[in-house]
Amino acid sequence: MPLPNTPRPRAAFAAGYWNPLLAALAVLMSVTAARPGDASPVNGAPDRPAPVLSDIANDPADVSDYLSYWQARAYARSMANFTPVTLNQQTFDVRYYDLDLHPNLASRVLTGSVRMIATVVSGPITSVDLDLDNANMVCDATTSAGISTTFAQGGGILTVQLDRAYNTGEDVNVAVNYHGIPGAGAFTAAFSDTLQGAYRLVASLSEPYDARTWWPCKDDPSDKADSADVRMTMPTGYITASNGVRTFNLDNGTTAVTRWHERHPIATYLISVASYPYSVVTDWYRPTPTDSTELRFYLYPGSVASTAAVHAKVKLMLAAYEAKFGDYPFRDEKYGHAQFQWGGGMEHQTCTSLGSFGEYTVAHELGHQWWGDAATCADFHHIWINEGFATFCEFIWAEANGGIAAFHTRMNSYAYYGSGSIYVPDLSNVNRIFSTNLSYHKAGWVLGMLRHVMGDSNFFLAMRTYLQQHYYGAATTEDFRAACEQVSGLDLAQYFQQWIYGEYYPQYKTSTGYQAGPGGGYDVTLQLQQIQTWQLFKMPLDVRIVTGSGTFNFVVQDSTALQLFTFNVPSPPTSVTLDPDQWVLKSVTTVTGVEAPAASRGLELAVPSPNPTRGEAAITFSTPRAGAANVDVIDASGRRVSRLQQGIIAAGEHHVTWSGRGDNGVALKPGVYWVRLAFGGEQRSRRIALLN
Repeated sequence: MPLPNTPRPRAAFAAGYWNPLLAALAVLMSVTAARPGDASPVNGAPDRPAPVLSDIANDPADVSDYLSYWQARAYARSMANFTPVTLNQQTFDVRYYDLDLHPNLASRVLTGSVRMIATVVSGPITSVDLDLDNANMVCDATTSAGISTTFAQGGGILTVQLDRAYNTGEDVNVAVNYHGIPGAGAFTAAFSDTLQGAYRLVASLSEPYDARTWWPCKDDPSDKADSADVRMTMPTGYITASNGVRTFNLDNGTTAVTRWHERHPIATYLISVASYPYSVVTDWYRPTPTDSTELRFYLYPGSVASTAAVHAKVKLMLAAYEAKFGDYPFRDEKYGHAQFQWGGGMEHQTCTSLGSFGEYTVAHELGHQWWGDAATCADFHHIWINEGFATFCEFIWAEANGGIAAFHTRMNSYAYYGSGSIYVPDLSNVNRIFSTNLSYHKAGWVLGMLRHVMGDSNFFLAMRTYLQQHYYGAATTEDFRAACEQVSGLDLAQYFQQWIYGEYYPQYKTSTGYQAGPGGGYDVTLQLQQIQTWQLFKMPLDVRIVTGSGTFNFVVQDSTALQLFTFNVPSPPTSVTLDPDQWVLKSVTTVTGVEAPAASRGLELAVPSPNPTRGEAAITFSTPRAGAANVDVIDASGRRVSRLQQGIIAAGEHHVTWSGRGDNGVALKPGVYWVRLAFGGEQRSRRIALLN
């Protein structure tokens, strides 16, 4: 068929973006130890028990732990098949893929053909290297420009000889016929058929380097094809979901043939298929009276009723995100879900694959269509601009439902005060890449804080600018920073240095006083000290002063270890509060003053009783006001093993009980644990010993 006419912007060709991964050939499952009382920076480790699926169905406040766990599992599996980009692969830019797939459910053999059209960027070349798992997949024949040619397969690379030498600017057109049983890695096959009820489900999940295990391609996520076609032939009764728009669908009573066309640039790991005797539920997102996008949900027949409520909200989520980030990037195609058996969710372009349908799981994965699919992190050092942005989308969805207070409630439930930078320095540690606390939680906070630093108008304009500059391409942290500086005119070098490349958070110590002002009114003094032992933070901070004649808001620029600020108000102050709306990830200790910030008074955690315990302990704590509170049990490595309290509670005394078991219901080993209370930017912890 002729090369599809795709007037969309060309995908950025940047094979070098992923070259830092050349050193990351081994996956180390080591877990970084954290101090007692700190959450581990590697909560996403795949060597811990899987988060319980039923918890997701009940829509917990925090879905990041669940999503990061399954992402880490997929990444670990993928690294077993990884080979670095070859020198030959850097000489061409992929423009188009055409996949024709014929899975045999009886033999489990996948027979297929793939055609690739690519532009030479550094010629002349006489061959092209494609990634293909030679341990399980066998190349049968190749062509170049329709002419049969020779090939060599080995070491995970399929080298196809071209029919002639091709110079810079010319297009090569190669096709590969192949077959095999896609191999299982550390977790499961990237292209798998698993029994679901009476039928086999065929589904794929290739992030980040597993496309090569089931189809030959240049498996470099930074080199996106400008467009792609996927054709799937299955037994009669099967319905196939894939990327883009469906261009052909025929079930003749023997076979069911479906073809999908993705007209926008797409990374290899986002090309997907899911095939099963699905029930298909359709809906429409109508942003204007003359514009609409189809929503298609591919579900097991038994899941239609239970997922109806969340699917009804997808069009509302789209509207909420479009209001902040601009048009849904694939509005001219579709959005949907395909149910599969893998845990968590995977943001396949225009058709997310889901193993569960909690509201915030759906909100997170939909956010990835902007942040991860339309604009993709250039490498996994910068995974936060995929996962942190999608986590921030959860905050935006909360705000759409409950206003800015709901935004802060969800953001506060993700507060992380432990070690580690959001930027991932070590790509050999899968646990570190998909850290719940760093790549998801704190990364979401960084965007929330940046929103306040820049102001809503500039911040969301910067988000849209960044997206437009890197539409259908790959980007880094510095690309996002450049867009933010371009829009706001601010120098954000220090902000990104302290929050993305640095560690921890500011610990403020305040004291306040006041006296009659020489020019009238009252002068209120605020002494602000940063008492942390790590880096200094330069941050704008809100200060709220309440007086008998009204409330007055100020902003100070804090940048040194000790600063003194003076404010004039018309009457004596009754309270002075630092960061009253909780925009900054911080802790506050107030020594003296007219009124201490609410979060710094009355937060108490009593010693658990009995202690030691043989299986059950009563835990009493109090909070100074209503707000979001978490009570967790932490093991000696700093990893959360049990959550006892989460969500909004009233002011006053509260009681919870620990059974000596983990979140999965299994009795924990005897040893020393810590009970940790987190509320309003502060933490309290108590030691508890668990006996046999």
